[in-house]
Amino acid sequence: VNIPAAQIEAVENGRVVSRHTAIVGKIDRQTPILNSRINEIIVNPYWNAPESIVRKDIIPLMRKNPQYLTENHIRILGPDGEVDPATIDWNTEDAAKFRFRQDPGSGNAMASVKINFPSPENVYMHDTPTQGLFNKLMRFDSSGCVRVQNVRDLVTWILRDTPGWNRQTFEQTIKSGANTPVAVTNPVPVYFTYVSAWSTGDGVVHFRDDIYGRDGVDELQITSSL
Repeated sequence: VNIPAAQIEAVENGRVVSRHTAIVGKIDRQTPILNSRINEIIVNPYWNAPESIVRKDIIPLMRKNPQYLTENHIRILGPDGEVDPATIDWNTEDAAKFRFRQDPGSGNAMASVKINFPSPENVYMHDTPTQGLFNKLMRFDSSGCVRVQNVRDLVTWILRDTPGWNRQTFEQTIKSGANTPVAVTNPVPVYFTYVSAWSTGDGVVHFRDDIYGRDGVDELQITSSL
Protein backbone atom coordinates (compact mmCIF):
# COMPACT_ATOMS: atom_id res chain seq x y z
CA VAL A 1 0.00 0.00 0.00
CA ASN A 2 1.60 3.27 -1.12
CA ILE A 3 -0.17 5.96 0.88
CA PRO A 4 0.59 9.12 -1.20
CA ALA A 5 -0.36 7.25 -4.40
CA ALA A 6 -3.49 5.78 -2.74
CA GLN A 7 -2.66 2.56 -4.55
CA ILE A 8 -2.15 -1.11 -3.71
CA GLU A 9 0.05 -3.59 -5.56
CA ALA A 10 -0.09 -7.37 -5.11
CA VAL A 11 3.41 -8.69 -5.78
CA GLU A 12 4.31 -12.30 -6.50
CA ASN A 13 7.78 -13.59 -7.48
CA GLY A 14 9.00 -10.02 -7.91
CA ARG A 15 6.23 -9.05 -10.33
CA VAL A 16 3.06 -7.01 -9.82
CA VAL A 17 0.13 -9.36 -10.44
CA SER A 18 -2.61 -6.79 -9.75
CA ARG A 19 -3.02 -3.11 -8.92
CA HIS A 20 -5.87 -1.66 -6.93
CA THR A 21 -7.01 1.88 -6.40
CA ALA A 22 -7.19 2.66 -2.67
CA ILE A 23 -8.72 5.17 -0.29
CA VAL A 24 -6.43 6.04 2.62
CA GLY A 25 -6.56 8.20 5.73
CA LYS A 26 -7.49 11.86 5.88
CA ILE A 27 -4.78 14.35 6.81
CA ASP A 28 -6.13 14.50 10.37
CA ARG A 29 -6.67 10.69 10.56
CA GLN A 30 -3.57 9.36 8.84
CA THR A 31 -2.92 5.83 7.65
CA PRO A 32 0.18 4.60 9.54
CA ILE A 33 3.40 3.13 8.17
CA LEU A 34 3.51 -0.59 9.04
CA ASN A 35 4.86 -4.03 8.17
CA SER A 36 2.67 -7.01 9.03
CA ARG A 37 1.18 -10.22 7.65
CA ILE A 38 -2.36 -10.78 6.42
CA ASN A 39 -3.54 -13.70 8.55
CA GLU A 40 -7.34 -13.54 8.29
CA ILE A 41 -10.11 -12.69 5.87
CA ILE A 42 -13.54 -11.95 7.36
CA VAL A 43 -16.40 -12.36 4.90
CA ASN A 44 -19.51 -10.32 5.78
CA PRO A 45 -17.77 -8.65 8.72
CA TYR A 46 -19.26 -6.88 11.69
CA TRP A 47 -17.91 -3.33 11.98
CA ASN A 48 -16.87 -2.20 15.44
CA ALA A 49 -16.66 1.58 15.49
CA PRO A 50 -13.45 2.88 17.12
CA GLU A 51 -13.99 5.21 20.07
CA SER A 52 -12.60 8.11 18.02
CA ILE A 53 -15.34 7.63 15.40
CA VAL A 54 -17.99 7.32 18.11
CA ARG A 55 -16.89 10.68 19.52
CA LYS A 56 -16.19 12.53 16.25
CA ASP A 57 -18.92 11.12 14.02
CA ILE A 58 -21.63 8.97 15.63
CA ILE A 59 -22.50 11.16 18.63
CA PRO A 60 -22.87 14.34 16.49
CA LEU A 61 -24.95 12.38 13.95
CA MET A 62 -27.25 11.06 16.70
CA ARG A 63 -27.82 14.62 17.92
CA LYS A 64 -29.07 15.53 14.43
CA ASN A 65 -30.96 12.30 13.69
CA PRO A 66 -31.97 10.05 16.63
CA GLN A 67 -32.77 7.26 14.13
CA TYR A 68 -29.24 7.18 12.69
CA LEU A 69 -28.18 3.97 14.51
CA THR A 70 -31.38 2.11 13.65
CA GLU A 71 -31.25 3.19 9.99
CA ASN A 72 -27.65 1.98 9.70
CA HIS A 73 -28.12 -1.29 11.65
CA ILE A 74 -25.67 -0.26 14.37
CA ARG A 75 -26.19 -1.78 17.82
CA ILE A 76 -24.88 -0.45 21.12
CA LEU A 77 -23.38 -3.20 23.28
CA GLY A 78 -22.75 -2.81 27.00
CA PRO A 79 -21.47 -5.24 29.65
CA ASP A 80 -25.01 -6.58 30.16
CA GLY A 81 -26.05 -6.81 26.51
CA GLU A 82 -27.64 -4.51 23.95
CA VAL A 83 -28.38 -0.94 25.04
CA ASP A 84 -31.41 1.06 23.85
CA PRO A 85 -30.18 4.31 22.20
CA ALA A 86 -33.13 6.14 23.78
CA THR A 87 -31.64 5.55 27.25
CA ILE A 88 -28.45 7.51 26.40
CA ASP A 89 -28.03 11.28 26.80
CA TRP A 90 -26.59 12.23 23.39
CA ASN A 91 -25.85 15.77 24.55
CA THR A 92 -22.95 14.26 26.53
CA GLU A 93 -20.20 11.85 25.43
CA ASP A 94 -21.44 9.07 27.73
CA ALA A 95 -22.04 6.86 24.69
CA ALA A 96 -18.28 6.59 24.08
CA LYS A 97 -17.97 4.09 26.96
CA PHE A 98 -20.06 1.54 25.01
CA ARG A 99 -19.21 -0.62 21.99
CA PHE A 100 -20.91 0.21 18.70
CA ARG A 101 -21.24 -2.73 16.29
CA GLN A 102 -22.75 -2.63 12.81
CA ASP A 103 -24.42 -5.77 11.48
CA PRO A 104 -23.07 -7.43 8.30
CA GLY A 105 -24.76 -6.40 5.07
CA SER A 106 -24.49 -4.18 2.01
CA GLY A 107 -24.69 -1.02 4.11
CA ASN A 108 -21.90 -2.14 6.47
CA ALA A 109 -18.93 0.27 6.54
CA MET A 110 -16.68 -2.59 5.34
CA ALA A 111 -19.29 -4.00 2.94
CA SER A 112 -18.44 -7.57 1.83
CA VAL A 113 -15.02 -8.26 3.33
CA LYS A 114 -12.31 -7.27 5.83
CA ILE A 115 -8.61 -8.06 5.33
CA ASN A 116 -7.07 -8.53 8.77
CA PHE A 117 -3.49 -8.41 10.09
CA PRO A 118 -1.80 -7.57 13.40
CA SER A 119 -1.55 -3.77 13.73
CA PRO A 120 -0.69 -1.67 16.81
CA GLU A 121 -2.92 1.10 15.41
CA ASN A 122 -5.82 -1.33 14.83
CA VAL A 123 -6.03 -0.55 11.10
CA TYR A 124 -6.95 -3.01 8.34
CA MET A 125 -8.03 -3.17 4.68
CA HIS A 126 -11.61 -3.59 3.54
CA ASP A 127 -14.34 -3.23 0.94
CA THR A 128 -16.64 -0.19 0.98
CA PRO A 129 -20.28 0.53 0.11
CA THR A 130 -19.26 3.96 -1.31
CA GLN A 131 -17.53 2.82 -4.51
CA GLY A 132 -17.83 6.27 -6.09
CA LEU A 133 -14.96 7.56 -3.95
CA PHE A 134 -12.51 5.49 -6.01
CA ASN A 135 -13.14 7.84 -8.95
CA LYS A 136 -11.75 10.85 -7.07
CA LEU A 137 -8.28 12.17 -7.85
CA MET A 138 -7.58 12.88 -4.17
CA ARG A 139 -8.53 9.72 -2.28
CA PHE A 140 -7.75 10.68 1.32
CA ASP A 141 -11.14 10.06 2.89
CA SER A 142 -10.82 7.27 5.48
CA SER A 143 -10.24 7.30 9.22
CA GLY A 144 -6.92 5.45 8.79
CA CYS A 145 -7.92 2.09 7.33
CA VAL A 146 -7.44 1.32 3.63
CA ARG A 147 -10.41 0.73 1.33
CA VAL A 148 -9.68 -1.44 -1.72
CA GLN A 149 -11.23 -1.23 -5.17
CA ASN A 150 -11.94 -4.65 -6.76
CA VAL A 151 -11.25 -6.11 -3.33
CA ARG A 152 -12.68 -9.50 -4.27
CA ASP A 153 -9.87 -10.00 -6.82
CA LEU A 154 -7.29 -9.19 -4.14
CA VAL A 155 -8.89 -11.49 -1.57
CA THR A 156 -9.06 -14.36 -4.09
CA TRP A 157 -5.30 -13.93 -4.60
CA ILE A 158 -4.62 -13.82 -0.84
CA LEU A 159 -6.62 -17.04 -0.33
CA ARG A 160 -5.06 -18.90 -3.28
CA ASP A 161 -3.22 -21.34 -0.94
CA THR A 162 -6.11 -21.67 1.53
CA PRO A 163 -7.92 -24.99 0.88
CA GLY A 164 -11.59 -24.72 -0.08
CA TRP A 165 -11.52 -20.99 -0.83
CA ASN A 166 -11.71 -20.38 -4.55
CA ARG A 167 -13.52 -17.41 -6.10
CA GLN A 168 -16.82 -19.30 -6.39
CA THR A 169 -16.87 -20.27 -2.69
CA PHE A 170 -15.95 -16.73 -1.72
CA GLU A 171 -18.79 -15.23 -3.79
CA GLN A 172 -21.30 -17.76 -2.44
CA THR A 173 -20.30 -16.93 1.13
CA ILE A 174 -20.81 -13.20 0.49
CA LYS A 175 -24.30 -13.93 -0.86
CA SER A 176 -25.14 -15.99 2.25
CA GLY A 177 -24.73 -12.88 4.44
CA ALA A 178 -23.18 -15.00 7.22
CA ASN A 179 -20.25 -13.59 9.20
CA THR A 180 -17.41 -15.96 8.23
CA PRO A 181 -13.80 -15.62 9.46
CA VAL A 182 -11.23 -17.43 7.30
CA ALA A 183 -7.67 -18.14 8.49
CA VAL A 184 -5.13 -17.52 5.69
CA THR A 185 -3.04 -20.70 5.28
CA ASN A 186 0.09 -18.83 4.16
CA PRO A 187 -0.05 -15.33 5.72
CA VAL A 188 0.82 -12.69 3.12
CA PRO A 189 3.30 -9.91 4.01
CA VAL A 190 1.72 -6.46 3.87
CA TYR A 191 3.56 -3.14 3.85
CA PHE A 192 2.05 0.32 4.27
CA THR A 193 4.69 2.65 2.80
CA TYR A 194 5.06 6.35 2.04
CA VAL A 195 6.66 6.89 -1.38
CA SER A 196 5.83 10.18 -3.10
CA ALA A 197 8.29 9.82 -6.03
CA TRP A 198 9.53 6.74 -7.91
CA SER A 199 10.71 5.68 -11.34
CA THR A 200 9.56 2.77 -13.49
CA GLY A 201 11.39 0.63 -16.04
CA ASP A 202 10.07 2.66 -18.95
CA GLY A 203 12.16 5.67 -17.86
CA VAL A 204 9.19 7.54 -16.45
CA VAL A 205 9.29 9.25 -13.04
CA HIS A 206 6.07 9.40 -11.02
CA PHE A 207 5.28 12.07 -8.44
CA ARG A 208 2.49 12.30 -5.88
CA ASP A 209 1.61 15.05 -3.42
CA ASP A 210 3.34 14.79 -0.04
CA ILE A 211 -0.13 14.67 1.49
CA TYR A 212 0.97 14.10 5.10
CA GLY A 213 4.03 16.38 4.93
CA ARG A 214 6.43 13.53 5.72
CA ASP A 215 9.04 14.01 2.98
CA GLY A 216 12.43 14.83 4.48
CA VAL A 217 11.26 14.49 8.09
CA ASP A 218 13.43 11.42 8.81
CA GLU A 219 16.45 13.08 7.21
CA LEU A 220 15.95 16.19 9.33
CA GLN A 221 15.79 14.06 12.48
CA ILE A 222 19.04 12.30 11.56
CA THR A 223 20.76 15.65 10.90
CA SER A 224 19.56 17.17 14.16
CA SER A 225 20.85 14.18 16.15
CA LEU A 226 24.40 14.39 14.74
